[in-house]
Amino acid sequence: MINLNYFSITVGNVAFIIEWVDSCLGYAEELKVNTPASNLTLTHRSGVICQMDWDLGPSINDYQDHELQQKFAAFWINPSQSISIKLLKQGSDYRHRVWDALNNIPFGTTLTYSALANLINSSARAVGNACRDNPYPVIIPCHRVVSVSGMGGYCGQTAGDLMTIKCKLLDYESRII
Repeated sequence: MINLNYFSITVGNVAFIIEWVDSCLGYAEELKVNTPASNLTLTHRSGVICQMDWDLGPSINDYQDHELQQKFAAFWINPSQSISIKLLKQGSDYRHRVWDALNNIPFGTTLTYSALANLINSSARAVGNACRDNPYPVIIPCHRVVSVSGMGGYCGQTAGDLMTIKCKLLDYESRII
C-alpha cells in the first residue's frame, strides 16, 4: 500500500482525517454502516475503504462489530468528533478538484451546482457528473449540492429512494448545527 497524502477535511465542527492510498491489497469485505438516512455498504480491503453504496433494504441498527462500523456509529451520535479513515484514491484530477470543493461546503448548508462550478472555474454539468461519480457518499458530501431550481439529483437519480436519502441527510445536518 502506497500512501499518496493525508489531509483533514473540516466541515463545520466535523473533521474527517483522510489518508488517500493508491492501492490496497487483501480480501474485499463488505460491512453495513448505519446513518440517519439509511444503511451504507462499505467495501474495504485491510481497512482501506474502496467503495461505499447506499443499501436500500430495510434498516437494521445492530452493525457495530468492525472498527469501521464503530467509528461511523460514534460519528452519527456525535458528529463533531473526528474520524480517521483510509480511502482508495479513485477518479481523475478534475474529480478530486470537485470533491475537495465539496468538502468545503459547511455541515448543514447547501451550495448550487453552478455556484460550486464558479468556485472551481468549471461548468455546473461537469460538477454534477463528478458528484454522480462520487465513490464515497457522506464522506465526500455531494448531498450538499443542489440545483438552482430545487434539490437537483443524488447518485445519478432525480427521484426515488436516493433522493429521499439526500433529503434525510440534509434534514439531519440542519438539525445538528
